[in-house]
Amino acid sequence: MNRIELGVQCRTDVAEALATELEKATGDQVDQVELNNLDGTPTMVLQVMQVAVSLVAAVAPIVAAYITSNKVKKVKLGSIEIENPTREQWEHLWREYVSSKSAGGSGGA
Repeated sequence: MNRIELGVQCRTDVAEALATELEKATGDQVDQVELNNLDGTPTMVLQVMQVAVSLVAAVAPIVAAYITSNKVKKVKLGSIEIENPTREQWEHLWREYVSSKSAGGSGGA
């Protein structure tokens, strides 16, 4: 089964709620690593490590909702990273990535 690595950077107060939703949806553990910006503001990077591509229907809308509410600073999927993503950018990135993985492409996770 194809698997992916997903990273989402957001405020610390948003990270817990997002991690909980993603864990419920995927059944996988979400690793959280705190980072400090140059100005000292804490942010959180969430990573859904090795999530099955078949969970696309569960993961994509959850992340999209957080992006739409402007709570996500950065999304990384495979080797592609988008800062201040729009919902449209996220959905395009997700479709392209999943398509390449499903087609047997390396995808880079």
